[in-house]
Amino acid sequence: MNSSRQSDSDAASNAAQAKQAACLECRRSKVKCTRDPNAAVCRKCQQAGLQCVTPEYHVGRYKGVKNKRTGLEKAIYQVEQALKRTKDSSTGLSLEAETDLRQLISTPQPERLRRASSSQTPSTAVPQAFAQPHTDSQEYNGNGSSPIDHDVPPPAAATAAVGEKPDELALNNADNPLQLLAMASVLPGQSPSTHMSTSPAVFASHQSTNDHHLADADIQQFFGLLMSNLDNSPDLDPIELGLVTAEEADSLFTYYHDRLSHTRWGLDPILHTAAFVRSRSAFLFTSILAASALFLPKAEALSKRLAGHRNHLVRTVIYNRYRSVEIVLGFMVNIPWMTPAKHWADDETCAYLSAALTLALDLSLNKIVVPSPTIRPAGFLDRVAKAECIDSTRALQMDGFPNIDPTSAWGRRLLRTRERVWLALFVLDRGICLARGRPYAVPIGPLVESCDTWHISDIADRWDGSVTSAAVLRRDLVGLITGVREFCDGSQGANGGSTAVRFLKDKIDRFFEQWYAVWSRQITQGDGQLPPYVEILVSHTKLSTYCNVVNHPTASNDVKQFFRAAGLASAMNVMRAAVHGEGRLKSVPNNTVIMVSFAACFALALGTTSFGNRANLAPNARSLIEETTQVLERIGSSPRHRKGLSVLFARHIRRMLQSSLLNPAEENQTNAAEQAFSQQPNMGYGSTNNTSMGVSNVSAEPYVFDMTDDQILEAINNASASQELFQLDETMFMDWLDWPNVT
Repeated sequence: MNSSRQSDSDAASNAAQAKQAACLECRRSKVKCTRDPNAAVCRKCQQAGLQCVTPEYHVGRYKGVKNKRTGLEKAIYQVEQALKRTKDSSTGLSLEAETDLRQLISTPQPERLRRASSSQTPSTAVPQAFAQPHTDSQEYNGNGSSPIDHDVPPPAAATAAVGEKPDELALNNADNPLQLLAMASVLPGQSPSTHMSTSPAVFASHQSTNDHHLADADIQQFFGLLMSNLDNSPDLDPIELGLVTAEEADSLFTYYHDRLSHTRWGLDPILHTAAFVRSRSAFLFTSILAASALFLPKAEALSKRLAGHRNHLVRTVIYNRYRSVEIVLGFMVNIPWMTPAKHWADDETCAYLSAALTLALDLSLNKIVVPSPTIRPAGFLDRVAKAECIDSTRALQMDGFPNIDPTSAWGRRLLRTRERVWLALFVLDRGICLARGRPYAVPIGPLVESCDTWHISDIADRWDGSVTSAAVLRRDLVGLITGVREFCDGSQGANGGSTAVRFLKDKIDRFFEQWYAVWSRQITQGDGQLPPYVEILVSHTKLSTYCNVVNHPTASNDVKQFFRAAGLASAMNVMRAAVHGEGRLKSVPNNTVIMVSFAACFALALGTTSFGNRANLAPNARSLIEETTQVLERIGSSPRHRKGLSVLFARHIRRMLQSSLLNPAEENQTNAAEQAFSQQPNMGYGSTNNTSMGVSNVSAEPYVFDMTDDQILEAINNASASQELFQLDETMFMDWLDWPNVT
């Protein structure tokens, strides 16, 4: 009989150890707390992005046991009952012993713990004083160690032992007050089961103690570690809502990775499969499906359904403060092909960019992951501040992968995706700001500064080279423009004329020649051509360089004339690249449309003087602009439901070409510029090198525009020696393109 009772008791004990108490959030909501096996966070807290705080599971009564108390609480209860019986009966303890016991019972718990540990050896006292129960609020990495252990101050003895190490003197997050407060909230806690005393003398304080614990839980939740908040609930999933089938989703994902990934960088086709993205973000999942359906001729109805659901998810994500790396990608995926609104100021591109940047900074995507999985210059990380880095385990934990080993293949891909998203966001920001005349928003941090070899990796994506090359070009362009302006400021009245022009021409040409010499061998495709959008991006970047300095106030007249002449040549190069590359620009993004349209407007605006007289372009230059508008209109209207932004720009440029301002009625008007275009070219200071721009790599199909850069520049230089002919009026056709004022 005794053995049977013993076996029943052991079985009950084992069953109790396998159980897990409900977390505080589920208790507050009065819902069942469910979690996966060995999961540290319950499903409700994981979906809501809350901190899952779980007290110790109370085992309840065993068979034959009249109370639920165990351990120290049971001993205190027995002492209280003994004191009560002593008071009621005539027999009892001595007055001195009873006084000591009552004083011990009424003392606070920390004092009792210190008294209880005073009779033990130092080796056994420390575990009792600092022991922590295993709760779901503690998060562990793949090796079983807590990723926040380095943030918790060690015991005094341990501090003394390692106090001579330089890293131990550093205070984590010292330059981030909110992160420092969050770190301070992660302190060793005590079991809720030992916080309460059942003494009648302190029973009145139990309610206030419980309220205090609830307040502490709210504070701990507020200052808790930042975690991803996923938008993956079934009520947001387009498949669950019946908008698309699983087979259609797989097909659309395949189409995106094969046909559209070269347009919007940031995704890893091995990582971002349909199943993975669906489990992480309904917003990104729907955005990719909608983008693919936009280019399928027979998917008009599907495209309309997905676009409507995507717009709903945008508002839901912003309102509910969902955040994840996938949501950042979702905003970026939507930017290239946004449908135009009724007015250009109603464009939501900049709003999407701002939302993506905010979430990226919240998730520390701008920080370098350490240990770094990327090849970087020797000694670079030694010069990077600790605030600019993030631990790899902490990064995975923040993204919702606490059990993934950072050194595993899956962990490395997840960490590399963080850096890829930030580099793609940097390039996207530079393109949007250049196209819309806005100041840059994404800063140049250590991650961008050290990205020259980022594309060299055994897990690199095929478009990582394009991302890196564009990031390097955009990053170094700021220094080039600053150097040109400083030279103009310092050479007033001293080094003007042809000497200054020759110096600036060599400086700008050398910059692009060096870039092309490095990257043309690394990212060219099998046919020897640059990727389609990299080629036109480089051509447009040179145009933007001249636009940024074309009206610089301290530049001499000769320098300003050179800027305008070279800018016109660059504008022609952009249009030629667009016309020759029409077959590769079927999914042309809005930024590229603005680049090409601005090149046409730039060429038109340069020919208008401040007196209203028109120096017409040569017929072949005019034909190039007309052909460019036709290309833009064809691309933007295919398929029928595309309704691309390029259609509006093409019609606007065509309207300007047909206006009376650009077609003077006087047939006897002198046209010096047109005569100059027919002259044979002579080598002048305005010549440029096509090979530095990659234009020589475009397809050699016949085209009516056969002028070289030297001919364009020579024609402009011979048309008029006065600066007035080249005075760019940036408000004439494009008051919303504030190009010359962009820094």
